[in-house]
Amino acid sequence: MVHPFINIASFYLGWFACLLGATHNMPWLGVLVMAALLALHLFLTANRTQELRFILVTGLLGTSLDSLLMLGGLYTFTNHTLSWLCPIWMTALWMGFASTLNHSMRWLRGRYRLTCLFGAIGGPLSYYAGMGLGALTFVPSTMTTLMVLAVVWSLVVPGLLRLAHTMSSQVNPEEP
Repeated sequence: MVHPFINIASFYLGWFACLLGATHNMPWLGVLVMAALLALHLFLTANRTQELRFILVTGLLGTSLDSLLMLGGLYTFTNHTLSWLCPIWMTALWMGFASTLNHSMRWLRGRYRLTCLFGAIGGPLSYYAGMGLGALTFVPSTMTTLMVLAVVWSLVVPGLLRLAHTMSSQVNPEEP
């Protein structure tokens, strides 16, 4: 099992690399750092295949969600040229976030109200910090964007935790 401290610390290291790389027009920097951290994560994980599958599915779902929110005019990304797909560093962030759900954030499983609250606060704060670092810009207004993100993330975090549990239960049926 991956130690929770190592898990969350490596996620935040990758998070900073992705945001700062995007801000300084080096989006691949964060992607490479996150890929290395995910490789280490998978090396330390007992159920590598199941964990990798969950990380890839979350990357796809998160990329789709952020692309839809971007297309909906909620925010724009700095130094990003594709108008229909969120940047690759966002996909890396989603994949890094996925790596925390079976490990450092596992304690949230089954605590639905707390998980919704955690998502409603943590998700928007992460985007707000990204805006503060210059990686994205909120389009309609800061308050509108944060409110929409609070609603979205209050559903995303419990949904992803449920998906993580479901996918791990398919491999380990004895897991609670």
